[in-house]
Formats: sequence, C-alpha cells, structure tokens
Amino acid sequence: MPLFSTVDETGVDKKEISVFDASQKLMLKETGFGSELLDIVDNRKLQCVFQPIVDLKRKKVCAFEGLVRGPFKSVLYHPLNLFKVAEEQGVLYEMDTFARISTIQAFAKQVSQDEHLHLFLNISINAVMNPAHQKGLTLEALEVFGIPPDRVVIEITELQPVDNFEAFVSAINYYRSIGFKVAIDDLGSGYNGLRIWSEVRPDFVKIDRHFVSDIHLHEDKRYFMETLMTLAKSTNTRVVAEGVETEQELEVLMKLGIDLVQGYLFKKPEEKISEELLYEWPENQFSVKSEKGETVAEIAFEHPVVEPGQRVNSVSEMFLQHPQLDYFPVVQKGHVLGMVWRRDLMDLLARKFGQELHARKTVKHVMDREPIIVDSKTSLVELSRLVTESREFGSRDAFIVEKKKKYLGCGDFRDLLRKITDLKVQSAQYANPLSGLPGNVPIQKKLNKLLKAKRHFMLMYIDVDNFKPFNDCYSFEEGDGVISLIAEILKKVVPEEEVFLGESFIGHIGGDDFVVMSTFVEESRERAEAILKKFQQQIVEFYLEEDQQRGGIEAENRRNESQFYPLMTLSIGILLVHPEIFEHTQRLASYATKAKKGAKQAGGNTYFIVDSKQA
Repeated sequence: MPLFSTVDETGVDKKEISVFDASQKLMLKETGFGSELLDIVDNRKLQCVFQPIVDLKRKKVCAFEGLVRGPFKSVLYHPLNLFKVAEEQGVLYEMDTFARISTIQAFAKQVSQDEHLHLFLNISINAVMNPAHQKGLTLEALEVFGIPPDRVVIEITELQPVDNFEAFVSAINYYRSIGFKVAIDDLGSGYNGLRIWSEVRPDFVKIDRHFVSDIHLHEDKRYFMETLMTLAKSTNTRVVAEGVETEQELEVLMKLGIDLVQGYLFKKPEEKISEELLYEWPENQFSVKSEKGETVAEIAFEHPVVEPGQRVNSVSEMFLQHPQLDYFPVVQKGHVLGMVWRRDLMDLLARKFGQELHARKTVKHVMDREPIIVDSKTSLVELSRLVTESREFGSRDAFIVEKKKKYLGCGDFRDLLRKITDLKVQSAQYANPLSGLPGNVPIQKKLNKLLKAKRHFMLMYIDVDNFKPFNDCYSFEEGDGVISLIAEILKKVVPEEEVFLGESFIGHIGGDDFVVMSTFVEESRERAEAILKKFQQQIVEFYLEEDQQRGGIEAENRRNESQFYPLMTLSIGILLVHPEIFEHTQRLASYATKAKKGAKQAGGNTYFIVDSKQA
C-alpha cells in the first residue's frame, strides 16, 4: 500500500511512494512480529498522538509534538518496542519514515489552517544517517498535505552515537536550508547531546525529564538548569523542559526563565489536537497584573484588523488609504494569527517582480507570525522585560493585546516607555540614595498592602553586627561600601521576577537595617542562608590584611574604652506572617524586632525565625 501519493491539479497520480519493497514484504511475512509490522503499515494501524508545547511567556500553546503508538493491547503499542522490533527486522528506517509521514498527515488534517501552531517531528539519528535516506521525502509529504516547512521543527532523537559528525551536520543543514527548524531531544540522556548542540546550533533544546522531575526539591538540578539557560542564551537557543507534572516544578522553571514546557501537568498526548489545557494559570502567578495595578489593559487601544484570506494587494491599498496606520493585526474569528507591518509589506512589493510574485497572495503568506502578543492582565513591568530580554522580538513599534485568548486591541511601545518612566520616577522619589532600594514610605505601603490582602508572607529583618565600630575606624566611605554590598547581595538572592511582579520586596529602612518581604514563605531559610554565605565570603575584603588575620579591629566603645570587635556579620530575623493576625504594621514591626534580637543573641551570621501563629 502506498505511503502517500502526489496528485496533480487534474486529480491524476504523478507518483506513489511506498513503505516496503517486495523483498522486505516477503521477509517480514516470515516472522510473527514482522507480519504485525506489515499489518500496521498496510492497514494504517499506527496511532498518531500529539502533546502540546506551551510558551511560558505568552501562556499559550505554540506547538505540538507528534508521537506514535502501535495498535492498542499489542506488544508493539509502546513506541520503544515498535521501533526496536523494526530495527531487529531490518526496517527501522522504513518504519521511521512511515511514522513521520503519518504524523504529518494527522497534524495537517486537524490544524493545517492554524498557522500559529508548529509541529515537532521526531526523526532519529539512525534515519538521518541511513544511506537510503530520501532527503526530499518529508518536504514532499508536507507539500501534499499543505504544511509549509517553516511550521515544522525536526526533533533529533538519539538512538545511537554519531560516528560521522561532518555528514550528520551536512544532513541537518539540508533541512535548515529548506525552512525547517531543528531541535535536540532529551538533552542529558543521549550519547552526543552537548557536541550536537555545539556542532548543529539548534533552534531548540529539549531537556530530559530527569532534570525537571522534582526540580523544586533538588538544588543540583536547579544549578544544572541555570547553566543550560546561560548556554542557551549565548547560542540563541530556546529551551523546552519536558515532563512537567507538578505546579511546583513549573514555578521553578518559570523563575529560571525557561522558554517552553510540555508535560502531563498541561495535557497527555491525545489523538485530537486541542489548544485547551488541563492546567489553569493561577491569578497570582507571574502573568498577572502587578501589585500597583499598572497592566497592559491601561495602554491598549482599538485598532482595525485584516483577515488571513485577504489579498496582499488589498491590504497594501488599505495602507495607502490610511497613511497614519503602520500595521494591521491578522485575526480570524477573534483568534490572533499574526501582524502585517507597513514597511515590510511595501519593501516586499517594491522588490524586483514583487508585485507579480506577491500581490495576489493571501496575507497569511507574508504576515509576521510571531508578533508580540500579551494578555490584558500582564503587568507593564513584565511586558517591558519580555520585550527587552527576548531574542525573538525585533525593533517593532507595537504589540497585540488579547483578553481571554481573544483579540482585544493593540498597544504602542512609546506608551509603554512613558508609563515605565513614570513608575521609575515615582519609585525614585522614595528610594534610599545610597542603596537605591525603596525606603520607609514604600516599605510601609507594601506591608499595609500585604496585610490588607490577607496574604501569607515572610518578613526578613536584616541588621549588620559591629557596623558602627567599622564605620568609625575605617571611614564613612568604606561603611557606605558595606551598605551597597548588602543591597547587591539581596538583589542577587531574591529573584528579580518576584520583585518586578510584587511577590517579593527588598527595602532599606536606613543605616545598616534592611528588610525583605516575600510570599514565597517556604524559601525563607534557603534565602537567609544564601545571604549569610555571600556576606561572609565578601565582607573580609573590606578589612586590611592585618585585621583579617586577627579576625577583627580595635575601636573605642561608647564609654571611650578600647574594645575588640570581630569582623562584621549579619543577624537576620524572620517573621512568618499569617493572615488576620496583625491589624497594623506597628505590632508587626515589634514581632520582627523580636526575631532580629533572637538572631543577635544566637551569635553572628545566623537567622532566627518567629512564627506569628505561635508567638
């Protein structure tokens, strides 16, 4: 039975492409498993299932990984068994090809018109390096089923080591040359992961689920992921975390800045392709409005749209009739597909034969498929970071705003810049000039807001031990350096995302007193230990070598008597605040002071926890 056929406009088959040749069919009939493989192909019993891949910045499905299963209740149901038997029967390449083409066909049947969705298509190293590998076969199938190559990510799975890297890279570059993107699958579990990354420079790297599972409980896994993210940014690679099953894992991945995720938390692989997810984003998670209420909705405005089926010449005429408009969102039944930019369209038409080649095409063929699209509840600060940090976004003038995944309007980056500038000016009015951190007025506002919202949070009161003697002995300039050091340590330990989005707060009460507030209560101990460790490592550099050796300084006390003071340390009092215990900040402050005194009594470089429920 043919794998698929190419048909011309008259309906006549030009070519049929089969899976097995006659000799392979005879060979397969000689064994039980061989006969079953033949039956799977001849009667199309291969199941194609799809698992969504979610863009964490946009909180929406951007792609599906195509997977295959054998017949239900068969030994060959699991793909590992299916392809192992195929390899034993000498037809691994043919089954890999059959699975790939079947997946393309199943994907195209359901979402060929949903151009915002991409297909991650598995292909083994074995298949790429097979001498019989037909380079044009996948492309030909895509043309038959109506999927452009730029919607497909070739996902390289490692079933064997790469012996000839030069030939392998050449094969991958062929796929790239015709529009495919490339991903490495299960990095960390295969033979050549890092070398393939180095040689191929993939568009995506998929991290093996081992490093994702319980990442919130294993510091070494977080460090590993941080290292990979650093490498990914330097190579312009997007990271996909596989096997996400719990909300705790997801929270850590979001803090680390992972680009894309997939796993059972969102949806299991299913035959039916749907963008609806099992997981619902919590209202207090990073995508939601900032604590001050400045959201994208405040700067969004109505803007005319075009449909994907409109002709390019029609849209260019619209630009000529409306010279004040520089773009049109492409929207179909309320769903945003892309953006048409005036300058890009006019440049395209102005090229040699531009009118002849493109004027009669539909807009969906020339639109920008990856404009900036944000939810109306997104904070302005988060949007600003999204724009400045993301590798995808170029120098565009506007972004698209959605509400409940439907088109709402557009936003202008100049308005965003003005708003962000206003927020920074407002914040600077109350900032401590030495540390640059918010002072007493913002601290009080933050405390009142948390109490009013009845949030469960922790308050960390940080004080420097032996600071005054050091300040008197060395100089105020050196003392200012210590204050700046503490501010920098706090900024490094408390994730920037949490501060931006109001889940955490760093303040400078004055002098050598600092405060940290955070709704991430369970991480209080870990962060206190990190602050103490960094301070202990770096404070030594502020002392002369002779003072370092003797472990402190001689200075006058308040009675004008010479006294030995050890090297500076930190005392951290941690107050765990439960809802409805404190009615005002004065009582809360007294409990925080109690926690700080407990830390001081315990000795230098330590923390002391007071639980408000038990105090």
